[in-house]
Amino acid sequence: LCRARDASSMPDGANAARDDAGSASASHSSSSHSALDAALGAVRFAAIAPIFAASFQLSLFCNPRDALRLDQRARLSTSYVWARFMTRTVMNVRLKLAPGSRELCRERKVVYLCNHRAWSDFFVDVYSTEGRAFTMSRMLVAYAFPLFMAPAMFVGAVFGFNRDGVRDKEQLNRDLDAHFETFHDSYGGVVIYPEGTRNIRDYSLPLKRGMLRYAHTRRMSVQVICTAGKERVFSSHLVSAERDCVLPIYFSDAIHAEEYPDFEDFYNEVRARWDDAWEGANVVRERDLESLPDYAPKELLVKASTRADIVAATGAILTVASLAFTYMAFTRFVYY
Repeated sequence: LCRARDASSMPDGANAARDDAGSASASHSSSSHSALDAALGAVRFAAIAPIFAASFQLSLFCNPRDALRLDQRARLSTSYVWARFMTRTVMNVRLKLAPGSRELCRERKVVYLCNHRAWSDFFVDVYSTEGRAFTMSRMLVAYAFPLFMAPAMFVGAVFGFNRDGVRDKEQLNRDLDAHFETFHDSYGGVVIYPEGTRNIRDYSLPLKRGMLRYAHTRRMSVQVICTAGKERVFSSHLVSAERDCVLPIYFSDAIHAEEYPDFEDFYNEVRARWDDAWEGANVVRERDLESLPDYAPKELLVKASTRADIVAATGAILTVASLAFTYMAFTRFVYY
């Protein structure tokens, strides 16, 4: 009461000055906290980047039961093993089904349309699709992460293309057909990013028509999968990384191209489902996440392949060589 009376008896100018000082102090504290968060995010990004670069090889050693099997029995999908390693082991991401979400479409020949937010898309989206699909990626990524992209492309987990150099769309389509045929035992779908670029805005961009035309002419199924907040996990654009993220995910109903003879009708239906999925994932409030059901992908068993065995063996050799080189360099430094 005394403090209240003292405050009420102070001149208006003094009260205003005190309020301004309090606001300035709060603003300074908030900016300092934001700067610290940004710095910690950058440190985590720097720590995760080399792990991501070698993640394909590292993931095989975290699953030795299947990675080094040299017979032709069924084993876990190489893509699923890698995606689970990055999503759960390294980043400990948990996915929650947004209200209204459907189930993953597990038919053969599916185009999964995902929202492109950050580098973490590559493993989160493969994990959410259970390793059933390979990913279309620009060849520019191969120059940035050759240690990751070389084995991933070799086993069919990634289909690399030059976005700026695609002039013959039909040739690209034929190359995709050949990729499906070559790796039909491992992949029945493809993950694409129909906005055509990374988008961390709070609204969607128009959908590109190229791959939708491919899906329509091949009479494939299409499913929209939107996951909110992936940029928090591992983002080159924000130069930040964060473990233990809980993200809402929304699966649309599958859209079957054979039910839409006219492409424009097909496109409009895809766009409508995309808008629903985008809103469904992004309207979930953070305080409501823990009350939502967990999304736990099913382990996908595929036929063992010689390509996967070659990658596992090569990865083992490179790892041993790297450890030996590190040991030699360390001992030389110690005894110098």
